[in-house]
Amino acid sequence: MFIRSTKTGMASLVLAMLFVTPATAQTPDANVIASLVTQVQELQDEVRSLRGQVEDQANELEKLRERQRDQFLDLDQRISGQSSPDMGSNTAQETATDPVVESAASSGVSTGPASDMPDVRAPMDTPSDTVALGTPEVQSQAVAANPAEEKAAYDQAFRSLTDLRYADAAEGFQAFLARYPSSDYADNAQYWLGESYYVTRNYDIALDAFNDLLSKYPDSSKTPDALLKIGYTHYELKQWDQARAALEQVKQQFPDTTLARLADNRLRSMRMEGHY
Repeated sequence: MFIRSTKTGMASLVLAMLFVTPATAQTPDANVIASLVTQVQELQDEVRSLRGQVEDQANELEKLRERQRDQFLDLDQRISGQSSPDMGSNTAQETATDPVVESAASSGVSTGPASDMPDVRAPMDTPSDTVALGTPEVQSQAVAANPAEEKAAYDQAFRSLTDLRYADAAEGFQAFLARYPSSDYADNAQYWLGESYYVTRNYDIALDAFNDLLSKYPDSSKTPDALLKIGYTHYELKQWDQARAALEQVKQQFPDTTLARLADNRLRSMRMEGHY
C-alpha cells in the first residue's frame, strides 16, 4: 500500500513538472526533461530496493514464525500429551506410567490428556528471573523407599513445573533424583529436570540432563522425547552437525510418529537457514 501510494505520488509530481512550464517558455527544455526522467528512474530503483527489503523481512518473519510454531508444538502438544495415534506404545506407556496420572487417579481427579502433563511455556524471548539456574547443591543420599513420601516428593517438583516455577522445579527434581535414584519415577524426573533447564534457556545444563536420561534410563518411555530435545538443544546452541544427527536419529528410530514429524520440521528449518 505504501509503495503503491509512493509510485502514484511520484507519477503525479513528474506530470505536474512536465506540463506546468514557466511563463517565458512554450515547451519544456530537453535538459529538464532528461533530468526528470533520470530522477524518475532513480526513484523507481529505490522503490524496487524497498520492495526487496520488505520481501526479505517478510521471509525472515515467516522463518521466525515457523521456528516458534515448532517450539510451541513441542512444548505444548508433546508435553500436553496430545500425540498422533501412530505414537503407539510410547504414548500409551507414558499415560499409563506417569506418576502424576496415577496420583490423579487415586485422588479421584480426571486423568484426561490435558490433566496428566504440565502446560509448560515455550522458551522465553527475554531472560526471566530464573534464567541463571545452576545445578542445585544436593548430596546423594539414597534412602529406604517409602512409596507415599516418594510420590509426594515427585508430585511437589512436578507441581512446581506446572506452576511455571522453573527454579523450584529444577531443585525439586534434582533433590528427588539424589534421594530416590532407583525410583520408578526417576526417568520421568530426569526428563522434566532437563525441561526445566531448557525452557529457561539454560541449554548446556539441559543437554547434560537429557543425555543423562539416555545413558541412565535407556529403556525409559521418555527416551524418544529426550532424543528430540537433544536435537533441539544442539540447535539452540548452534551446534548444527550434532543437532542434525540427533534429529535424523529420531526420524530413523521412530518413523511415522509425531516426534518424527517435529524432527523433520526442525531439519527443514535448518536447511532453509543454510545450516547444511
